[in-house]
Amino acid sequence: MTLSLDTVRDLLRTMPDRQAKLGVIYETLPPTRCRRRTSCCSLLPEMPLVESLTLFSCLATLPGDARLDLLRKILSWFFLNPVQITTCPFLAGHDCLIYRDRFFGCRAYGLWSPAYYETLSTANRQAKTHIRQQWRNLGVELPEAVIQFQVPYCRNVEPAGENRTDDRVIQEAWDRVVQLSEQLAPWHQIFQEHYFFDPAFLVASLLFGMNRAVRLKYNIVRGIVAGDRSLLDMVLEETSDPFDALVADRTG
Repeated sequence: MTLSLDTVRDLLRTMPDRQAKLGVIYETLPPTRCRRRTSCCSLLPEMPLVESLTLFSCLATLPGDARLDLLRKILSWFFLNPVQITTCPFLAGHDCLIYRDRFFGCRAYGLWSPAYYETLSTANRQAKTHIRQQWRNLGVELPEAVIQFQVPYCRNVEPAGENRTDDRVIQEAWDRVVQLSEQLAPWHQIFQEHYFFDPAFLVASLLFGMNRAVRLKYNIVRGIVAGDRSLLDMVLEETSDPFDALVADRTG
């Protein structure tokens, strides 16, 4: 079972209340001052379904040309992330297009303790090693620079005022976000098991179908490794905007 555009549209109808609850959870983290060095913005963080729907809420508020441009950026991130360090699709210069509604992973970055952040980085390195082996099994050798890349611990984010936090508070907030998303059963579980908490994979699947999205990613990555990006350019050029139904729901 996969998520369809109709399913996403139906889920978005429940989002105003859930976004309010997300906001309450986010407020358990201290407000921060960010120097906007954008070192963390090479990532589109993993996130549960309830946060991924924020992405679609954003798409639904954009005019057609801007929405298509953002869709192409999301697709580029999805297709290229195994072979190229790219920026988050929501990064515009040094600004975030959805800063007020940014995801938990973005909010927590810079708040984890250095020791716990190293734990997260270690888990990420192990996951990349596994991913590299999977691509090797398909006959594709990923660039070493991408495999070894790690976002450094951030010292450019500071809690504002007297507010402070610790790893336990951050973890409890994350657990509450996941629990809120679990209320979207069975779609939360499907998003976790089939889309791996990757909203860009969901966007690609909605545009092309899951199987074709996976095949396209394999062929695009293989082409990029060989120095040929013609398939990626063609796919992006031919991408159309199927999200009018979401916009109609938001404005109707």
